[in-house]
Amino acid sequence: MRRGGTVSGAVSLVMIFAVLCLTVFSVLTLSTAVGESKLAQATAQHTADYYAADAQATAIAAQLGQGSRAQEIDGIAIAYTNDAEGQQAIFFVPAGENQTLSVILLLQNQSYDILKWELTYSGDWQADQSIAVWDGGAA
Repeated sequence: MRRGGTVSGAVSLVMIFAVLCLTVFSVLTLSTAVGESKLAQATAQHTADYYAADAQATAIAAQLGQGSRAQEIDGIAIAYTNDAEGQQAIFFVPAGENQTLSVILLLQNQSYDILKWELTYSGDWQADQSIAVWDGGAA
């Protein structure tokens, strides 16, 4: 008499393969979710830092537009320059760990024009010198 042992063995192999695939996919999904969560938190922090700096710079610009010519407002140093267009106010507001909001305003009687309102990187930068790059000469 012959029993159906080969069929149950094939079913067991398919079941083991299916469980293994589901396990791998679940681990990949979990690692992707953790990475996306970290990215979302970093983006939220960056956005909060930028808008805090933007609000502080706007408040400083409003005071300068009302005629104030203080050398420092809210702990932010302000430099003044004169050129052919008129007097300019230059100041930098920290926007997080490695960024600064750079602002240049053209001051007029009781108003101002924005010449520059730019988020710039202010952290230390080191060039990667670990790869030997061919300079075009003979090897």
